[in-house]
Amino acid sequence: MDAHGVSEICSVSECVSPGAPGWVDRWLYNELGWFNRISDAMSVIPSGEEAEYRLFAYRIHAEVFTPGGRVPLEIPEDVRPEPIAAGFQRLGFDCANKSMASVSGLECSPLSCNALATELAANESCLFVAFSEAVAAAERFAAEQPEPGHFYIVEVLERSKEAA
Repeated sequence: MDAHGVSEICSVSECVSPGAPGWVDRWLYNELGWFNRISDAMSVIPSGEEAEYRLFAYRIHAEVFTPGGRVPLEIPEDVRPEPIAAGFQRLGFDCANKSMASVSGLECSPLSCNALATELAANESCLFVAFSEAVAAAERFAAEQPEPGHFYIVEVLERSKEAA
C-alpha cells in the first residue's frame, strides 16, 4: 500500500492479513471470529511453522457504529477470552465492518481494504494510533459506508517475540 508511514498491515480483517491455512475448519473460534485461548490459536498453526506466524490479541470496544448512531455492543455468549497475558503490546486501533451474519467475525478494514490509510493518519501497522482517531473514523465509515454494514473498533495487540 502506498500510504505514508505504513510498512505492514496488522488489520483485524483477513482480507489482507490472513491467518493460518484451514484455521476456520477447526471450529475453535468464537462468534467474533477470534480464539478465546492462546492454546487454541497456536493449535491451528501447522507443526514446525510456528516461527512463521505472529500472535495478536484483540479488545473490542463496547459500541457498534451504525448509520443511525452508536448502539451498545452485544457480546456473543461464546466469547469468553482468557485474560491477555503479559508480553502483549498495543499496535493501535482498527475499525472494521460487519454486514453479513453468515460471516464469522469482522469483514473489512477500510484503512487497508479500501486504502483509506492513504488519506487518514495510520501508523506503520496500518492502524490508528489513538482511540479517538478510531472513533472519528468509525463515525465517518458508518455514515459514508466505504464497506457495507456496521463498524466496530478493535484494539490490536501483538505478543512480543521475547514473550513467545
